Amino acid sequence: MKALVTASYGHIGQKVIPLLAQQHVEVVAVDPDPANQAPLKALGASQVIVGDIRRDEIIDQAVADVDKILLILPDALDGMVPMAERLITAAEKAHVTHFVFSSCLNTVMELAQHWEKYEIEDRLMGSTLNYTITKPSGYMEGHFPTGPDSLFETGVLTTFIKVDQPSNLISLNDIAAANVKVLLSDDDYYACSLDLCSAGNRTTREYAQEVCDKAGKELKINLIPVPDFPSVHANDQFGRIATYHGNHPYKGNPLDFNALMGRPAKTFSQYVDEVLAVKA
Repeated sequence: MKALVTASYGHIGQKVIPLLAQQHVEVVAVDPDPANQAPLKALGASQVIVGDIRRDEIIDQAVADVDKILLILPDALDGMVPMAERLITAAEKAHVTHFVFSSCLNTVMELAQHWEKYEIEDRLMGSTLNYTITKPSGYMEGHFPTGPDSLFETGVLTTFIKVDQPSNLISLNDIAAANVKVLLSDDDYYACSLDLCSAGNRTTREYAQEVCDKAGKELKINLIPVPDFPSVHANDQFGRIATYHGNHPYKGNPLDFNALMGRPAKTFSQYVDEVLAVKA
């Protein structure tokens, strides 16, 4: 089996590729940075195409001879909808057997990147492809990273999003495992959408407080202005993110994940315990 994984060196891609390689899948990776070619090979990619996935010739090269596609979108990059439309058309022409799109939980129209994913879902559902749409909530490692300046070390949460709305979080390992299970299936998950969530919906403040309680830190919230990003598209996305998520809940339900994987996803409490155990 040969599978294309886009956004290959991103957060999810780096977790997915080794899992596919362990199942003896030939993985085609695409990345615009030549410096990522060797790391992607080390992760298990059989072929690395260096180029911008938004270009037609790169899409044609990436889709050639693949059986399955996992479409993951790069963060804050413009042109994602026309790119995905061209990729879907190319997949139809190439008779790709299964197209999996990693979208996001609860696409809401106020968020620019959600609207893009909604449009891609719409195009995919109207295609001739066998498709599955996976819809992960926010990932724990992104909201609560580790490292010298992290909340785990300092007790300070620096964020541009207000912290008192409930949300759902899931680990990158669970997102990757779910996508790989779906991608490796035949027809079990065709024409369906699957929410990927862990148990529990808590506010950012509550998540942060648990980290500090277990790490022996005093929590301090450092609310900053929305950073200035290098593109209009990114500024629009993150400005809307701050406004929406700071004022609206973003809840999820673990039912789909539990049914898909036959087990619960890692909880945030387990994630915190694992991080602190490594640091001990």
